[in-house]
Amino acid sequence: PGSGIFVVVDAVTGAPLGIFQENRFMTDLRTGAAGAVATKYTTPLEGNTIGFIGCGAIARNMARAAAAVRPQFEGVAFAFAGAEEFCADMEAELGVPFRVASSSEDLCGQSNVIFTQTTGADTVLQLEHLKPGTTIIASGSDQPTKQEIPNDVLKASKYISDLTKQTSKVGELRGPLQAGVMTEADVYAELGELVNGKPGREGDELIVVDLTGTGAQDAAIGQVAWDKLSTL
Repeated sequence: PGSGIFVVVDAVTGAPLGIFQENRFMTDLRTGAAGAVATKYTTPLEGNTIGFIGCGAIARNMARAAAAVRPQFEGVAFAFAGAEEFCADMEAELGVPFRVASSSEDLCGQSNVIFTQTTGADTVLQLEHLKPGTTIIASGSDQPTKQEIPNDVLKASKYISDLTKQTSKVGELRGPLQAGVMTEADVYAELGELVNGKPGREGDELIVVDLTGTGAQDAAIGQVAWDKLSTL
């Protein structure tokens, strides 16, 4: 668990309506919801093997998100600690098989969808290990010191951001921009554009979806929490 307070305010008066000592619970839920949207628009309807690099709280919400939009999948997990417990818990909760990979390379070789949710201290996979048609949904980078995905993977991908002006500063996009191997013109779309009809997956292209978290997502989860609390 992390630490944090979520404040819901009246949009007209600015008065606080609710103060939630949620310790990142709501933030992790909305990150998972963004992962579900990314999965819906960038992965095949069936036959998915979904890998999870990093097995903390966000990985659990990403697994639940994947199950919400792609209920029949096989799960694979790799982490320096906690992968066995993650697989056992998610298999019991979601009713789909999970197994532990021996390495990031092993996981990439088995998976056509890969969620990365690590501390972002080091990159977590390599281009040559990826299968054709892989979707990577990265959510570990939210500061300018973090990067999970190598520059060559990002450059080779159909790159999709949640919010380009943010991912260019604190997300995966920052690295290749600073290295001069990508520009913002290389961004295929923002996630909202896919929801509004721009094609997501079109073939066996490599796709990277860069999730840093947005204010709109915070507002949405705050509204849901407030609406539910208001009925009690």
